[in-house]
Amino acid sequence: MQTASAKSTPTTTKKASSQPANQNALDKGSVPGLWAQGYRGQGMVVAVIDSGIQANKEFTLSDTSTAAISKTQAEQMIAKKGYGKYISPKIPFAYDYVNNNNDDSPADTVSGFHGLMTSGIVGANGSALQGKSKYVEGIAPEAQLLNMKVYGGFSDEWPNDVARAIHDAVDLGANVINMSLGLGIPNQSLTDQEQAAVKYATDHGVFVAVAGSNYGHAGSAQNSYNEQSNTLITIYEPANTGTTSNPAASPTATTVGDENAKAGDKSEMDEMSAWGPTPEFNLKPDISAPGQQVAVLNENNTFTTDTGTSFSSPYIAGSAALILQKLKQTQPALKGAALVNAVKIALMNAAQPMANDKYKGDLISPRVQGAGQVNVTNAADLKGAAFDPTTNQGSISLKSIGQTSKFNVAVTNHSDTDQTYHVNTSNGPFTEVRDTNKHGVGPVHDTPISGASLQSDQSDVTVAPGKTQNVQLTLNLGNSAVKNSIAEGYISFVNSDASQNLTVPYFGYYGDPTEEPAVDKPANEHVSVFNGGYLMDTKDMPLGLSDRTSLASWLNTLSNPDALRMNVPEQIQNNKVAFSPNGDGHSDAISPYVFTFQNLADVTAEITNASGKVIHTIDTETNTQKSIQENGNGFVNDLSISPSMRLNPKAMNWNGMAYDQSTGRMKVVPDGQYHYVINTTNYNDGAKKQQSFSLPFKVDTIAPKITKTAYKKGNLAVSYSDVGAGFTSISSLAVKIGGKSVGVSLNNNGKSNSGKLVYKLSTKTQKALAKAKGKMQLSLADVAGNQISKTYKAKASQYKHTSKSKAKGSKVTWTVRTNDLPSMMNHDPFAVTTRFAETNGIKFTGLNDNNLTLINATSKVYNSDTNQLTIAGKVSNPKAKLTILKSSNQNASENKVKIRKSGKFSFEMPLAPTTQRGIGYILQTTKKGKTTTAKGTLEVMIDTTPPTLNLSLGSDVQEVGDGNYTINTNESTFNVAGSVDDNVDGYRLFINSDNIFHEQNNAGFVDHTDIGANPNPHSAHQFSQSYNLQLGKNVLTVSAVDQTGNKVTKTITVTRQ
Repeated sequence: MQTASAKSTPTTTKKASSQPANQNALDKGSVPGLWAQGYRGQGMVVAVIDSGIQANKEFTLSDTSTAAISKTQAEQMIAKKGYGKYISPKIPFAYDYVNNNNDDSPADTVSGFHGLMTSGIVGANGSALQGKSKYVEGIAPEAQLLNMKVYGGFSDEWPNDVARAIHDAVDLGANVINMSLGLGIPNQSLTDQEQAAVKYATDHGVFVAVAGSNYGHAGSAQNSYNEQSNTLITIYEPANTGTTSNPAASPTATTVGDENAKAGDKSEMDEMSAWGPTPEFNLKPDISAPGQQVAVLNENNTFTTDTGTSFSSPYIAGSAALILQKLKQTQPALKGAALVNAVKIALMNAAQPMANDKYKGDLISPRVQGAGQVNVTNAADLKGAAFDPTTNQGSISLKSIGQTSKFNVAVTNHSDTDQTYHVNTSNGPFTEVRDTNKHGVGPVHDTPISGASLQSDQSDVTVAPGKTQNVQLTLNLGNSAVKNSIAEGYISFVNSDASQNLTVPYFGYYGDPTEEPAVDKPANEHVSVFNGGYLMDTKDMPLGLSDRTSLASWLNTLSNPDALRMNVPEQIQNNKVAFSPNGDGHSDAISPYVFTFQNLADVTAEITNASGKVIHTIDTETNTQKSIQENGNGFVNDLSISPSMRLNPKAMNWNGMAYDQSTGRMKVVPDGQYHYVINTTNYNDGAKKQQSFSLPFKVDTIAPKITKTAYKKGNLAVSYSDVGAGFTSISSLAVKIGGKSVGVSLNNNGKSNSGKLVYKLSTKTQKALAKAKGKMQLSLADVAGNQISKTYKAKASQYKHTSKSKAKGSKVTWTVRTNDLPSMMNHDPFAVTTRFAETNGIKFTGLNDNNLTLINATSKVYNSDTNQLTIAGKVSNPKAKLTILKSSNQNASENKVKIRKSGKFSFEMPLAPTTQRGIGYILQTTKKGKTTTAKGTLEVMIDTTPPTLNLSLGSDVQEVGDGNYTINTNESTFNVAGSVDDNVDGYRLFINSDNIFHEQNNAGFVDHTDIGANPNPHSAHQFSQSYNLQLGKNVLTVSAVDQTGNKVTKTITVTRQ
């Protein structure tokens, strides 16, 4: 999740000023001009879905009679919903959606003050008359605020909480919603629960402003470096530069970029501001607003400055409130989605594209600034509008284009006089170029395409009052445009009154975006961008280098093993990549470590044998997200970190087993050569919509042998051999004498599976051997992780005497044995979440503390007959006080938990059989007269309904039991067909343990438009698969498994005669 606190600067005390601390930001967006007309947000309501709002002296209304929501109305709505709290005329509703708590919605030191900051930008009502040294004035200072807290101790909101808050905001009468939050880089999807909620809001006339993200350009080297150095350095040039998060990617949301608050030629975009387009190549963001080093409210009535799209988004939210306030008077017929879209288009049309201060004469790309920098007053005063007549968007997304493209822009006049505009197409077409150094690293910027043009079918257009006229434009890229590149720019409709000028950004991709490799190349091909593209065991060891002990012990002899670890993958030998699924705890399974350049509609992981036949389909994923470096964490997210895989991040691991059709069971495959194949499907059409990426490996379950051992005159000679994958130059023999181990090089370059080494014992080691009475432990492992250990006892005549040999011994590669390798932090879910650790002093049974628990029909903590969740556990101090929020009223008696003398407790609360909920708890412990309060969250996803699986079998198939069928046949093939569905999306269909279908899993566990209804928006999936039959018995197994683990299985036994 990306909130936007990139940099904070403490405020120093200054003498009282007649201007607010954020005056430069207000002026840049021309806010005071609209205030002068009397529009300051009176009667407007802005919902701030964020981390909570702390009480602040600047959250007031100058005249409470202007409030849209009175205290009486608020309390009536709160009573109807059954939760929430009235705070003040300024904040008539507050609720903590994370913990479902009426009394814990304000910001605090645990949840941070992000929501306080964004709320201040929207609606702080500061004044110099209050005698303060500094104050902040929001964009809509007289608007009311709804305090909707969706993240607390961790800035990683649940989409369910966000969607619920959006629906509540609509119900409560919000005119505008601000969300300075976001997760991942999604595609545009109306089945996505957050994006569906955004559309619900805009359809109901609620404007939604969302921060784009702080991920910067998709090709960025390091966003944190770019932010500090005010540069836009990239390490590669992706076909799709987009990093817009969810729900900012929503088509109906107004997605906001982050610019500074400086004017004139000092105006520029923040380098970490999100880029577009979306994965489908729709243009985002929509507009930019001041958000870099802007003055904001801080805790305890103090002030600070902060940076990021989080602070540009509330600027637009406040701006929308002012424009809505005016349009409700000047155009009262506008309602619902039409009203919201009118405001969005007005903001975009009135925006001014910014010039690139680093490349004089060039404009900044619309993929980062949208239509340009906001001008609130001009937007509110526009008499016309220009937009795409096919999408009703204020920008033109041409997607994949050829050398010539035609498109229309609709121009509407909503004034009572003719409006004439000159069509200016001179700002484009541009393309993106990179100024790279010898390492291929450098900044990106837009520059004109030589010989290209954008021509209008009319130089001037006059539109009568209440009418709309289309202007046709022809984009010709000429002969100099480079295939597979960006083509973009700005169309201006210039009015004689400059304040009535209209801007429309346009964007297209010249070529075929599917020609870009979906998956980054392997590191050992030395052209990899992300240095991945290899197989690991499930303990994060790259395969194809050595066994774990040899590799880890050698790496840890180096001064900087972490740095070398980044380069080690380049040394992977494909013919040495192997694992041993034999259950010995060493390399028993494999995991792909791969990076993708684009979002992908589908990803399928398969295993093929040496002849290329698919022997197992491990996993099928949908809606996976591209690999980017998230600002501040220093890591690049690999494929397994996609938000769509959060509930099953290890789904692509393989344990070396495949289905045996003769028995209906899984069994380990034979030793030999295989490939791990990743098949991908792009969102976009093109010649390479489907691609395949393959990594070779061996299955090797046979341990090496120590064939001969001899000790003489201080020299240990060992001969060894292996029949499998063998060894590498890093491989070593571990020799343990008297409790101390060393690693001795095998003297093997990997080309031979046998060899001999000589370990020349030092005088000290020889004495240790004598003390151990000649005993030594020898351990050897091959690259697949198979190990052999052997105890060798030297003859007394040899070990009782120390010797000095002139013979050259094998190299000692390490002297401290370890299996510890630097962890692949970006390969685990905690790389993209800040969910905090378990609370000290309490342990829960069957529930994950401060994290997620999936609950299905077989769960021991949930009774599906009574719909009761049992929360049990033990506290360290039996005298502690424990509150679990069954009721949203924190102090309600029903929330008090009885703790037994042993410290154990058991607490029941009702929960629906299909739902998601955060259950807050508060633990108070007193020690030596001092009381410590700890708060936590038990997040649960409950679904006790198994999928529905129907088979379409012929009349000659007999049912012999519940879900068991038999048939005798002379045919060589058998077709398995049917349908599968579930009450919640995201279920999987397996046939013979192959994952042949995975429904999208982004709709969530709750339908917020119809509470209690099945939240799955998809229709049933129809399937039909044909299977070859062997003579005799064939067992075909069909299973459907949902996200929480509910499973239904049907078995067909086919006897081929």
